[in-house]
Amino acid sequence: MRKFVFSLERVLEIRELKKLLAEERLGQSLRDERNAKARLVSSEEKRQDLFVEMRQKMVGSIDPTDLTRLFTYREAVEDEIFRRQGELVRKESLTDSARQEAVLRTQEQKALEKYRDNHWKEYMTRYWWQQGKELDYVGSTRFARSERR
Repeated sequence: MRKFVFSLERVLEIRELKKLLAEERLGQSLRDERNAKARLVSSEEKRQDLFVEMRQKMVGSIDPTDLTRLFTYREAVEDEIFRRQGELVRKESLTDSARQEAVLRTQEQKALEKYRDNHWKEYMTRYWWQQGKELDYVGSTRFARSERR
């Protein structure tokens, strides 16, 4: 009997490569999302520090230029936080789509591997059936020879 050959082996290799690429994209998306969260936290910490500084300035005498500078800086920090929140939402949606893509590619690969395994089992079943058939033939031939003697 000839050697087992899975006709879709090349397709399986391509699916594995696609799965690896999807996992790499997922990893990059997760890193980007984590960085976006860190930048947002940093901006929120800036805002908190600004509020502390504003409270300290309000206790003593209020210099109008300092107050104007603090309010301008607060607006800039609030705008930065708003942009960072939007960026984080975009990164989260990209991560979700990358996760779905990775899951889909993994499922495709597993389905093809299962198909290959089923073909292997069928091949082995045919192989052992063929071996049994050949052994039966050998046994019956020897039995026939021993009967003739």
